Amino acid sequence: MHRRTYTLDQAAPLLNLGRNTLARRLRQAGVLGSDNLPAGPYRGKTQWLRVATGTYHHPISGWTHYGRTEFTDAGLDHIAAKLGIDLAHLPAHHARRVTPQAHEARSIS
Repeated sequence: MHRRTYTLDQAAPLLNLGRNTLARRLRQAGVLGSDNLPAGPYRGKTQWLRVATGTYHHPISGWTHYGRTEFTDAGLDHIAAKLGIDLAHLPAHHARRVTPQAHEARSIS
């Protein structure tokens, strides 16, 4: 079963924070390390955090591996509680958020 996950870029607006502010607060709280990957007790907590890995070709360094922290719905709830963010004050809870559908512009003829 594939669960929905959120990158830092996606999670930040759901928590009414900027990406850099969220990352800084998670580092200060001991959730993330200086590399923005799970730290200490948060390593291996797959119900809250996942690390997506991959490779890309850097023009100077060549093939480079990377890891990106992603949060599950339960992880968003957990970090909101840990950071003292009241999810009730958000415009829409992340688990119930509906993605708006794109509409094509039509000319009236």
